[in-house]
This record gives sequence, structure tokens and C-alpha cells, in this order.
Amino acid sequence: MAGIKDRRAQRTRAALLGAFNHLFLHRRRRDIRAADLIAEAKVGRSTFYEHYSSADEVLLEALRHPFARLADGALGQGDAAEMRWLATHFWENRARGRELFDNPHMRDRVTRLLAGMIAERLGDAPLTLPSELAAAQLAEAALAPLRAWVRGEAPATAEAMAESLCRTGAALRAALAAPR
Repeated sequence: MAGIKDRRAQRTRAALLGAFNHLFLHRRRRDIRAADLIAEAKVGRSTFYEHYSSADEVLLEALRHPFARLADGALGQGDAAEMRWLATHFWENRARGRELFDNPHMRDRVTRLLAGMIAERLGDAPLTLPSELAAAQLAEAALAPLRAWVRGEAPATAEAMAESLCRTGAALRAALAAPR
């Protein structure tokens, strides 16, 4: 019985994430409400709230997949091809990125999401700072150039962004490593 409930919960979450992704590409983020996700995913209101507390929470969950690549890059461990794909994806969806980055509430939540993912990857690595601070530093170092780039503050290719993110991540991680 538990397996059936787990599969049902996974299908519901997948339907809600799919609905969010569809709506996100066709609307402004601030125009997506829980009611829109409920209608698009064809789930009940109570079912939605069993899984998420708000549309913003679904957004953060939807960001986990691309941010996994970004977290790897922020640590200097990103695959070059995946980082190029991610940078291209950000550029092609820069209007949506600006909506996230220009909203102070969401910008902070997005930064905390990435920092948390980086902290998980750091594990028990010996660092000069507590892992939460090191993760925050690495997250900001990865997000700052992406924010400026999607805002059009300076031109760069997706390849240059990807390479810079990985090289900067590797250098910062080395600088944060505790001396032996």
C-alpha cells in the first residue's frame, strides 16, 4: 500500500512540476498562482496543498534540476557540456531569469536554494569557514555573473559563462579548503 501511495505522490508532484514548467514558459512568474497550477495539472486543491504550500515553492522545486548542474559548476566540478547547456538555457530564458533575479524575495530564496545544494555537495570537507558560509559564498559567486548576464549588463557567450563558472568555482573551492 505504501508503494502505491509513493507512486501516486510522485505522479502528482510530476504533474504539478510539469504544469509549472509549462506555465512558466508562457506567462510571467508573478502571474502563476496555485489555482493555475491546480487547473493545469488537473489535481484537487487539497492535493496541491498536501505537496506544496505555494506556487513559489513549486518554482523552487522546479529549479532543483537545473541548479544541480549549477551547484556542480559552483564547486568547480561541472561537466563542460552540461554547463554550456545550462548557460544557453539561462540565456534563452533570460526574461524569466530577470523576473527571478529582480524580485528581492525570490532572489534570496533562489540563492538559499543553490547554497543548500552546494552545502550538501560539500559534505564534511575540511574548510576554512563553516560549510554554510562557504556554500553561500560559492552560490553568490555563481549567481552574480549569471544575474548580470541575463540582465544584459555585459555580453558574453554561453561557452565563456560556462567556463568561467567552473573555473571560478574550482578556484574558490581551493581557496576555501582548510590548510593541511
